[in-house]
Amino acid sequence: MKHVVLLLVVGALVRLSAVAAEQEYTWSRDVARIVYSKCTPCHREGEIAPMPLTTYQEVRDVALSIKHEVEDRHMPPWPPEHGIGSFLGVRSLSSDEYTTLLAWIDQGAPPGDLSQAPPPPTFPTGSQLGTPDLVLRMDSQWRIEGNNKDVYRFFVLPTGLLQDRDIAAIEFRPGNASVVHHVLYFVDTTGTARQRDAQDPLPGYAGFGDPGFTSVTSLLGWVPGAQQRFYPPMIGARLYKGSDLVIQVHYAPSPVEQFDQSSVNIFFQRSSDVRLINESSISPRQLPNGVSFAIPANTIREFKGTLPVPIDVSLIGVAPHMHLLGKSAHAYAVTPTSDTIQLIKIRSWDFHWQGGYAFVNPVKIPRGSTLHYSASFDNTPNNENNPNTPPKLVRWGESTTDEMFLCYFHWLPYRAGDESIDMNTALPTSVHEDAANSKSLSVYPSPAHDRMMCTLSAEGAGTVTLEVIDARGTVVDVPLQGRTIDAGLTVEQINMQHLPAGAYVLRVRGSINASAPFVIQR
Repeated sequence: MKHVVLLLVVGALVRLSAVAAEQEYTWSRDVARIVYSKCTPCHREGEIAPMPLTTYQEVRDVALSIKHEVEDRHMPPWPPEHGIGSFLGVRSLSSDEYTTLLAWIDQGAPPGDLSQAPPPPTFPTGSQLGTPDLVLRMDSQWRIEGNNKDVYRFFVLPTGLLQDRDIAAIEFRPGNASVVHHVLYFVDTTGTARQRDAQDPLPGYAGFGDPGFTSVTSLLGWVPGAQQRFYPPMIGARLYKGSDLVIQVHYAPSPVEQFDQSSVNIFFQRSSDVRLINESSISPRQLPNGVSFAIPANTIREFKGTLPVPIDVSLIGVAPHMHLLGKSAHAYAVTPTSDTIQLIKIRSWDFHWQGGYAFVNPVKIPRGSTLHYSASFDNTPNNENNPNTPPKLVRWGESTTDEMFLCYFHWLPYRAGDESIDMNTALPTSVHEDAANSKSLSVYPSPAHDRMMCTLSAEGAGTVTLEVIDARGTVVDVPLQGRTIDAGLTVEQINMQHLPAGAYVLRVRGSINASAPFVIQR
């Protein structure tokens, strides 16, 4: 009996030792990939973050500071609440990443075998997306005075287009990434921005929120560390003949004089049949009758606005907006059957980390639904960001010290199968991504009807053959055979009219080998 007990104890100790060993983390095996994907894009030479996190030594030296910022959920900055909305480009740590990083620091930040560590990411200097079709650049440098003050400035970039073109991707390239905090895009066909630029003796013109005209195109903005992507084939935003792209640049406070001359890369869709993104918003105009947008001194106040949805829509993005008094934000939809569709929730608003959020898959909002947006504001001395001491009455306005109640919704008229559109398009970039998230083949839409689009992502030039395989494993169509493709993205339209309804697989062979399932409906 003693021998049995001894064996059980020994066995238990062995198992405990194995568990303990499994919980020992190293930079090389466990942590480097987390840092490289969630920290390094902003924490590197020339970027806006204050310290580089590109090597084991750099990370180890500030490990305790990292622990403090991570535990307080200040870093990596990602305001939306987990579990509400599935967004592209999530910068926050997963629960496993959070546990691993903090446990590694608590264990003394062991390096492991540095020869086995993944290589640090390499970041392109000209583009993350490839060779652009159009490059627009600020016509002169902007001088940041070095007075530790935020600056908001609009710059007018004439497109020079002789015809309307549809945007497949828009990529902001900061000239001085250490001071460019975020950027918003507007498209002007009225000439208003040019007039305001001409009236201002400095490059561009001053302004905080409103560019002075109504943008004719809906485009999300840019923030440091954001991965810029292509829209899926057949979805885009229009850039009009003779229009101006106007960028609003927020320059972060700097203690020293600096200069910036940023640019924008634009990629056009190849198809002439593109679904254009629309924009709607909830603002003080959507507040209930009798409610005015005013925040008295020494109060915490919440506002709630609604917007009816008259048609079926596919929501592709959402962008709440407030200023320094902002405390929380919440957007959702209520359907005609009283179901609630959660869109985004931000419990702790941070004026310095705001932007637009694109869904991984479009979210269907049925006709007859109502969009809801609520936002709370803290105009008390307890709000450390309150620009007024003592607090005073604050109303709507463009200044940082004014306030705004806004939420933008970017959408398409709904089509069957929109929910399966993967907005997470493949990227020809040298930034290392998780192999599980990389895609060399994607198809859209599914279910398909008369036609389908496929996107191929290739690291280099080569030849490919596309095959359609039915549920029995039989090749029933060969849309492309021996087609030469270039490096980067290749988009092909496939005719499906001759195939019966059913489940299929699209297979690509050659320089790319991949497959993707899809469905045909009639």
